[in-house]
Amino acid sequence: MEARGPDSCGGGDAARGAEGRPAPEARVHFRVTRFIMEAGVKLGMQSIPIATACTIYHKFFCEIDLDAYDPYLVAMSSLYLAGKVEEQHLRTRDIINVSNRYFHPGSEPLELDSRFWALRDSIVQCELLMLRVLRFQVSFQHPHKVPAGESATISTGMNLSVFDPESAPTEPSRTCGYLLHYLISLKNWLNRYSWQRTPVSVTAWALLRDSYHGGLCLRFRAQHIAVAVIHLALQAYGVEVPAEAEAEKPWWQIYTMDTEIP
Repeated sequence: MEARGPDSCGGGDAARGAEGRPAPEARVHFRVTRFIMEAGVKLGMQSIPIATACTIYHKFFCEIDLDAYDPYLVAMSSLYLAGKVEEQHLRTRDIINVSNRYFHPGSEPLELDSRFWALRDSIVQCELLMLRVLRFQVSFQHPHKVPAGESATISTGMNLSVFDPESAPTEPSRTCGYLLHYLISLKNWLNRYSWQRTPVSVTAWALLRDSYHGGLCLRFRAQHIAVAVIHLALQAYGVEVPAEAEAEKPWWQIYTMDTEIP
């Protein structure tokens, strides 16, 4: 599996400190992207805008030192910008109130006073800064996003519209990206009882969601990440793809010819 960018951008060896532990910056990014995910869910955002917000956040801090700007302000602006990019527009007032409740549970919504307007202006100005730093390149291909020019409606029992694995097996999805295409193919390929016994699809979806805590989304292609999370889910439950031992090539190369998994 070939990386698209340097390891220092998004969780390579540079993200590891002494004894293989996550470096302090990696821990900060983990906490802040967790905030993006939880705030996005509370704001009613779908999975693609939340994934875009996480990617914008990581990409920004690939260009800028972490100490230069408040990461939580960048996160709030990432949510605001991602809503525009993915056409799920958010009001700055809602972002501010949800964020305030996140940091101060049980608090009342902020009054429309000077503090509120200063924070609103900071979010908007930070958004403009991020666009300049990222050279207005803020559209991304995600493993669970429909590739440009394609559309599909497939009922699979998975709802990928919400960035929450607990909701995955409840409703049919109205979008179909790499991850869903591959899961549907494997479901038809594997033994029916084996598939029903093991939550491979839910686990793959949870792994994909968790991958946005780091910068894998910037280092690898979307289809490679989709294959990797499915491969890990199959390994976690000891599920074997039929006839894999006799096959000329691994199952994942049916989907992505240039993918190599050690």
